[in-house]
Amino acid sequence: MFLVLFSIFIDIFFSHSNWLLQFRQKIASATSAIKSVFGQEETRPDAADKLEKLRERMVKVRELFRDTDSTEFVIVTIPTVMAVSESSRLRASLKKENVPVKRLIVSQILPPSASDCKFCAMKRKDQSRALDIIRNDTELSSLELIQAPLVDVEIRGVPGLKFLGDIIWK
Repeated sequence: MFLVLFSIFIDIFFSHSNWLLQFRQKIASATSAIKSVFGQEETRPDAADKLEKLRERMVKVRELFRDTDSTEFVIVTIPTVMAVSESSRLRASLKKENVPVKRLIVSQILPPSASDCKFCAMKRKDQSRALDIIRNDTELSSLELIQAPLVDVEIRGVPGLKFLGDIIWK
């Protein structure tokens, strides 16, 4: 979701920054003419220069997100109907922005058990339904589906990602 919001921000920023830079150029031309009458030259960098540099960096970031040789966006979700629906919308938005997505990780999958309690049986049934929705979803079904089991620790930070990576990338 962050990437979609970032992309929208870039679009809005570009449209407004172009207008702002054009307006600034008109003002700068008028100001320069007035200053030249009084023999003054402005040599220090101004906000417009900083804005232009920021704009150039944002273009590079956008290009990086779309570069299949150096970037892969992996969608990670949990097996609930709502989360799968959000992931489907995210995939559609990323596709619209030409951001490459090849994989979908579904985490917190309950491991198989010979003796399910009533709660676990219902939870497993709900997860199975969410996985079926993924397999039939027009946005998600083409992605490589990777199932990550529910583990007894919260996955946070680089050590947590390495731990989970060791489990799912065997």
